[in-house]
Amino acid sequence: MKSLSLRLCYLFILCMLASSPVWAQKGDWYTFTTGSNPVCHLKIDGDELVLEGTGTPSRQGKLAGTASRGGGTERLEVKRVFNRGRMYTVHLSSDNIYFCTTFQYFKDKDSLVMFCADGVDDGYKSMQEALAAIKKDTGTHFCITLYKKEKLDAQKRKPPVTKATEEEFSAGLEQFAGRMDQFWQYRGYGRYEPYYSWMNLIYGNAFADAFRDKFNPLTLDGKSLKVPISKYSGNPAVRKQLEDAGLLPSAGQ
Repeated sequence: MKSLSLRLCYLFILCMLASSPVWAQKGDWYTFTTGSNPVCHLKIDGDELVLEGTGTPSRQGKLAGTASRGGGTERLEVKRVFNRGRMYTVHLSSDNIYFCTTFQYFKDKDSLVMFCADGVDDGYKSMQEALAAIKKDTGTHFCITLYKKEKLDAQKRKPPVTKATEEEFSAGLEQFAGRMDQFWQYRGYGRYEPYYSWMNLIYGNAFADAFRDKFNPLTLDGKSLKVPISKYSGNPAVRKQLEDAGLLPSAGQ
């Protein structure tokens, strides 16, 4: 009887761990990026974040945290902090800035969101500053959604972006521009720019969200995008949208 009680107690503890946000956040996750491949792999493994395929830094000039590399595998040694149902990771960049990132798991959608534009996600001069900010975090606007592989595979049922009409393609570009404008409004001024690897994921998620209602976001790669770009860039309005999105060089360049 005692042995049975111990087994039941053990099973109860396992069930509690398996259903907890802390347990659920570990493992392999996938999200959208602006690299040559539209999907990036992120693994949460103990006190390490492993990033694969994020792409090179998405903007010109030196971004905070960048080490003049990108596109391959990046391993971030992190300190994990749990507070009010969220996981926070803090890592020290090559230019000695402590970057904090927020994670929150949603069991009903089996998805993990990260990087809160109006929250604690920022660069800090010391670990103490980052930990103090975590205690006061009230951010609500997350910018990156991480999925399990089977969730992304389900998107393949949708038509590729090569099938987009001019109106659909233009609407997607407009929505992308609006999402990024909103991001910078939430983000505000006077803060460190996001860690350079996160920038590609922020842009990639905004771009995927702009098209995913009608099209397979896994087809938002250079080869597939070349089709609607070549078809519709003759329209001055669409060309301006493409230039603003960074998909075509502006006339002055």
